[in-house]
Amino acid sequence: MGYLELRGLRKSFGGQPALAGLDLSLAEGELVSLLGPSGCGKTTALRIVAGFETADAGSVSVGGRDVTGVPANKRDMGMVFQAYSLFPNMTAAQNIAFGLRLRRSGNRARRTSELLDLVGLGHLAGRYPHQMSGGQQQRVALARALAIEPRVLLLDEPLSALDAKVRVALRDEIRRIQTSLGMTTLFVTHDQEEALAVSDRVGVMSQGRLEQLDTPAVVYRNPASAFVAQFVGVTNTVHGVAEDGGVRVGAVRVEAEHEVDAGSDVKVIVRPEDIGIAQHSGQANGALVGSVVTQSFLGAVTRVSVRLAGDGQEVRVDQPSSRAGDFPVGTAVALDLSRVMVVEA
Repeated sequence: MGYLELRGLRKSFGGQPALAGLDLSLAEGELVSLLGPSGCGKTTALRIVAGFETADAGSVSVGGRDVTGVPANKRDMGMVFQAYSLFPNMTAAQNIAFGLRLRRSGNRARRTSELLDLVGLGHLAGRYPHQMSGGQQQRVALARALAIEPRVLLLDEPLSALDAKVRVALRDEIRRIQTSLGMTTLFVTHDQEEALAVSDRVGVMSQGRLEQLDTPAVVYRNPASAFVAQFVGVTNTVHGVAEDGGVRVGAVRVEAEHEVDAGSDVKVIVRPEDIGIAQHSGQANGALVGSVVTQSFLGAVTRVSVRLAGDGQEVRVDQPSSRAGDFPVGTAVALDLSRVMVVEA
């Protein structure tokens, strides 16, 4: 049994299901992210765990104790919201000490000072929210959530209101703090890079259900479905026809991991970095043939878009930017699809 257990959670709003029997288990000290598009149920799940929403069915337990009917203020959970939600008339130190004061904890000043140092804001203890940047305010919100020493930390898209550079720095800081404290954490986000970067495991959700729950590497490299493959990372989808034990895409045959009825139309999903590219010499030799239509410089890599001969499908191929000069627009190229992730009818 996990430390945080969600069992059979169901929730509907206006007759529309938001959660359709969600099961999820977190080990003690683990950080799990729920990732998915708007409306997939991830925030509803988090709010049910926090006690802000009541499930239509199912249960939530922490450390073996059923907290399904326990009020939010008695669940010993810390929550950080997308909006910083700091008290504007309180300093950073006073915001952090607020929960400690409500619980009449001793040594509030020492605990507040420790938390300010933990989030790197010891020098801003006396500042009010309007005197701090967005990233600094969110650090205060995190310290306030940690002040009560919660059994579970809940993060509801806490970085989405920040600019890109601050977001990256703060996500790494959250992971450092979570790891150092060994705190069980449920992180909700729609940002796939964020989820992959900080999580022990990632749960990809769609229509109130978990499509896949695994380590970031497995979710990225071995997605369980076409939905997961297309939602996490950049992919190409090309059309093919199933053959016995494989799929034919144009003149190329690729292996299929799952049996597909021969003769049926299928989708072949492959990542840009998994496609080989070379200038076309006139001999296809089992490769797809096309021509370069655009190039997009992305820093270390350049994304080359290729229009396939025959059906006109476009395929994106990532290459080291040092090689981008080999494939100017208009160049005839041959592509190698030796590794594909998903073949789905």
